[in-house]
Amino acid sequence: KEISKIMAKSKNVIDVERSSAARAASLASNDYLRWSATTSLKDGAAKLLAWHLDRALPYFPPDSSASDEGEADYSIDLSGQSTASIPLDGEGILKRRGISSCSTAGDDPTCLREGHTLYPCASECATRSCTPSVFDGVISITQDATEGCDVVLYTMSLGYDIEEMALETEFSDGEAQEEWKESTVCTLAFVPSESRLVKAVIDQVPPNSLEDRGVSQRSDHETKVEHLNGYLAHQGWVLILVDGATEPLTAEDMFLVKLSPARLFHSSVRKAMFVDENFSHTPLPDDAQFLASETSRGVLKKRTITGPDAKGKKTKYKLPEEPQRRAVLVVSPMRHIPDEDGHKMPLKEVTLSLIKELGLDPEQDYSRDIRAQQEYYTRARSLVNSMDLRSLDSFSRHRLEIKDFIRSRWIVHHLKLEEGHQLRCEWYKEHVRWNTHLDQMSFAYVMAKRELVRKIITRQELTPAIPKEELTLLQKIIQQVTDASEWHPIISAEGTTLPIHHSQIAPEAIPENLQDLPDHQISKVNPDAAFSDVRSTYYVRIMSDARMLESRKRWMKARSNHRKFVKQMRREADQNREDETANQ
Repeated sequence: KEISKIMAKSKNVIDVERSSAARAASLASNDYLRWSATTSLKDGAAKLLAWHLDRALPYFPPDSSASDEGEADYSIDLSGQSTASIPLDGEGILKRRGISSCSTAGDDPTCLREGHTLYPCASECATRSCTPSVFDGVISITQDATEGCDVVLYTMSLGYDIEEMALETEFSDGEAQEEWKESTVCTLAFVPSESRLVKAVIDQVPPNSLEDRGVSQRSDHETKVEHLNGYLAHQGWVLILVDGATEPLTAEDMFLVKLSPARLFHSSVRKAMFVDENFSHTPLPDDAQFLASETSRGVLKKRTITGPDAKGKKTKYKLPEEPQRRAVLVVSPMRHIPDEDGHKMPLKEVTLSLIKELGLDPEQDYSRDIRAQQEYYTRARSLVNSMDLRSLDSFSRHRLEIKDFIRSRWIVHHLKLEEGHQLRCEWYKEHVRWNTHLDQMSFAYVMAKRELVRKIITRQELTPAIPKEELTLLQKIIQQVTDASEWHPIISAEGTTLPIHHSQIAPEAIPENLQDLPDHQISKVNPDAAFSDVRSTYYVRIMSDARMLESRKRWMKARSNHRKFVKQMRREADQNREDETANQ
């Protein structure tokens, strides 16, 4: 009943602190134990409830209007909402009782709260209790700029006084794609409003355009920024002018745009593609369209492939049907990953390789913070995998395998799935605590923990790992002809079939006397175009370069056919209008 009262429910409660039994107990503890409580029952109940609430709902929860397909809206601007409409969090419970929040970084040994439980209000992870950030003033601008867009292609150049953008794109506000009845793409770039770049761009705006926005050439810079924010285009990007971003930003602000961006965009945006400002290729709206389409793949029907038999002779095999897949995130793999299993992966070697991939010097840029992050992951893996501490239950003896290393120069987010929201927030939370630029390490650790938990919860049997040198030629061919190894499961909806790992795809040998039958002809099988909305297993797709090129060719062909169809429909519509006019 104390908890009900804390949650502001109108019920009659008995104040046990004022009861005779409570007073007698207090006297007894003082007289005989020489101990007295320093925390009242009410405050203790509030702290307990706050702890449980933060553990159960650490991030902003999905809205109650989430669809049956698991899609929800995380673009709610907390600054524009009344407090009553925002779900209560642990910090809010403590504030109601006038209790100051404890911190594990302080001197309170009894504090059970985790660090980094408060997030910037502009982050999709933030709950009612949040902290201000440099993005608070631009949320309404970015949401207006992306209204009506299905996909956002975006970048950022923040934390320094940028003079020129090295990354170019092709301007898009969605109209070009709308003409072809395709997914619309908008292009955005977050830049400091006080930077030399912004000042130079504003100086190039014609006087009549300034007047259209309610300013003149004599207006001061701050006034021009206020009226032109979201209306300037440079290098193909619509510039979002962020105040106070020419100086180095906190880790929470620096990685918010990249790792937890849903609140920055309009609710119409379903997918967003982040591109690093130092990316070596020119990202185009077509790239965003294509990669956004790769977040889902329909069913792959049973098909025939060729491969060697036990004697090395070429023969035919049947591959089983593969289920549809839906990804909450699409990224590309790290190029040079050591050839080791996840529980033996040399994390220091991987860390130095990641630093090198970023164009930095592994000797000079292997900072104390990066070393601390790498050593923590190494020790955590060793501790979790210690057999002395493992349960005798075979389902609980899976290892923590840190192996999913990626390149994060570009990331495609699915913004409408709760599973993706949870993964982004876990990645964001894990990474900002280290204050390093290696978000790839944080991602690999989060994925390792999730995979361990998923295996234990779903009670998957322990399967002996096959050493790579023992993989048969046929197994290697299977890995090449199917994309199953690129889809990494993160969660399975209740009652759904467990995901199929590529090592579980068992080919069925076709007898030699039946190989020439029509049913066993080799033909390319493309995924079904239809995609069921039934909730199933969700994945992270770590898409190889080779598969990307292959899929891009199919996508280009499908888009070309679609546009031919649209053209034909337009010609027929124009002809019908001409015939109607002639008949009149």
